[in-house]
Amino acid sequence: MTGGFFYCLMKSTIALYLLILAASIQAQNSLTCIVADSLSGETLTGVNVFVKNTTNGTSTDVDGLARLDDIPSGLQTIEFSYVGYETRSRLFKFPLEQPDAVQQILLTPSAEELEEVIVSSTRTNARIEDLPVKVEVLGQEELDEESTLVPGGLGSLLGDLSVITIQRTNPVNGNEVLRMQGLDARYTQILRDGLPLYGGFSGSLGLLSIPPLDLRQVEIIKGSASTIYGGGAIGGLINLLSKAPADEPKATFVLNGTSLGESNANAFFSRQMDKVGLTFFSGSNVKFARDVNDDGFAEVPFDANFSVHPRLFFNLGEKTDLKVGLTGSYDRRKGGDLAAIRFQPTDEHPFYQTEEAFRSTLDLQFCRQNKQGAFTIKAAGSVFDRTSTSPGFYFQGQQINTFAEVNNLWKWRGSSLVVGMNLQTEDFSQDKQAPLPSWEYSYVLPGLFAQNDWQVTEKFSIGTGLRMDYHNRYGSFVLPRISLYYKPVESVSVRLAFGTGYRIPSLFELAEPSPTLSPLAEEVKPERSRGFNADINWHRLLGDELGLTLNQAFYFTGIDNYHLLLWNGTDSTFYVANSSGEVRSYGTDTYVQADWRGLELYLGFNLTDAFRRENGEKINLAFNPKHKISTVVAYEIGEIWRLGIESSYSGNQFVEDNRKVDNFWFFAAMVERKFRFGSLVLNCENLFDARQAKKEALVTGGFQAPQFASIWMPVEGRVVNLAIKVAW
Repeated sequence: MTGGFFYCLMKSTIALYLLILAASIQAQNSLTCIVADSLSGETLTGVNVFVKNTTNGTSTDVDGLARLDDIPSGLQTIEFSYVGYETRSRLFKFPLEQPDAVQQILLTPSAEELEEVIVSSTRTNARIEDLPVKVEVLGQEELDEESTLVPGGLGSLLGDLSVITIQRTNPVNGNEVLRMQGLDARYTQILRDGLPLYGGFSGSLGLLSIPPLDLRQVEIIKGSASTIYGGGAIGGLINLLSKAPADEPKATFVLNGTSLGESNANAFFSRQMDKVGLTFFSGSNVKFARDVNDDGFAEVPFDANFSVHPRLFFNLGEKTDLKVGLTGSYDRRKGGDLAAIRFQPTDEHPFYQTEEAFRSTLDLQFCRQNKQGAFTIKAAGSVFDRTSTSPGFYFQGQQINTFAEVNNLWKWRGSSLVVGMNLQTEDFSQDKQAPLPSWEYSYVLPGLFAQNDWQVTEKFSIGTGLRMDYHNRYGSFVLPRISLYYKPVESVSVRLAFGTGYRIPSLFELAEPSPTLSPLAEEVKPERSRGFNADINWHRLLGDELGLTLNQAFYFTGIDNYHLLLWNGTDSTFYVANSSGEVRSYGTDTYVQADWRGLELYLGFNLTDAFRRENGEKINLAFNPKHKISTVVAYEIGEIWRLGIESSYSGNQFVEDNRKVDNFWFFAAMVERKFRFGSLVLNCENLFDARQAKKEALVTGGFQAPQFASIWMPVEGRVVNLAIKVAW
């Protein structure tokens, strides 16, 4: 009996041992794989690797490698999934014949992922991921959203970006300009469809009133970019790209009204008809004068502007296209004493200022593509006419700009080269009947340029450029630049860039027309600069739905010896002359961005120290918040609702007399209800009514001789708007 017991125990022990051994052998099955993009061959980080219908899974590391253990023996289906790519399933038989072999898995980008962001500002028409120069892009989604939030212009949208500040330069007519990296507005170059026509006198009024409904993309290059389109882009460059016709006819109509009495009506239509395409934009914006703080003067001037922009697109043959566009706009503003604006100036209320501006531009662009690249011709002519009146003052001036460019792009394996030439002219004339100084001038500026982007290795590329310009009054300029791009792993990229620039003296970019403004003296010299930009970007997808981005940027700009300033003369006049001091702008910009299941989060911090030195004294550049914090929280519920709240903090800011002003927060909130035919948007800007009038008086001196304070924070108060968009 005892022997039988031991026999049964031995059989049970052996059976248990064999069962454990089999389970152990089964648990030893594993799969090692490397996952890459099927088009570019680049390895993918964070790809989910799972045994189908189980919870057994892992994800690829920074080198695209993954090891999956504890796989049951037999036929097993392994799934590979990644955001932006089609999920792939592959059948394996375990144990593998070669257990140590690394399996290569290629994932195909989904249809949405194949819609690449192509950048045209650098002339190479390359993917944004391939550029050695950092370019930020606002796409169609952001512009469509802004077309209902603030349909009257681009100021609000661009002002939300880091290192960009919108400054109100004229407290009477409400004109606003754009500043980058703490520098004056004249150091930012603005293009329309790659055409630099907004300079000198023509950049003085209404430039930020371009409606976003007319645009498909906005490209921003931060830092020195003068080598690309010539002098002026010392602080940065912004290119506004117009919409193109879609395959199917499309029409969009936006109506908007605000609590300040502003109304907007914008319409856009496009159609492609075989070899001819058409886009047409028409917009009208009317804002009535409003005295927000009850001091008798209009913080919000009367402003009525109207614009039309038709464009024709011709397909002249295989890979040959011609675009022809006409832009026309009219802007009328009335500011000053509210009683004088609404009725007529009187002895008690005499101060009344009017501004009228007409802008018309004709442009064409011809492009012929070939196997090696493309041949491009651009040409445009623009007429800008401005009339200004105020008590005892009348001024009328006209600027005619032309721009023409021919370039050729060659592309071969790992490289692209652009070589071209351009000719820019600028002619300003004024009404000689007015008893004013003569400010007339005529400039001719031919230039040669070359740009080369070279993909040295899979992870490292170099961009170089050289421009040579000759100005008929200020002589020659040679502008080199170099940029480096390094991508050690899929989720990390590093960019370094150095460039030089110059700025031709322009009287009206420093001062408004006035009887006491002296003409430019012969000895005035152009400004020259050098700039350095660097940034490190980390982007990672965690799982299928959480995307994280962290970006850290650094920048420096120096303008030496000949920095231009507006000076007070001994005879109560004003004149523009070079300063003996230097200008410096140092800064860092940090932001983190997250996207998860329709929830978008953004937190950014910008630190900019911009100053000039005069006789050893440090003078802070005015209207530059040294500390800026930006936050955005947006949530989309299905395809029906979108909610958002954003805020910004402006701190450590100075005005002209090197006086520090108060810090302030600015909040905005919106809710959007989407319908099949369009959407309805309720938006509130300046939610908590932050206003400069709460800090100091905006006007002193009374109604007879008013003196207006410089504007360094909002003056309009809380603004609520309701907009409806209809699209078909």
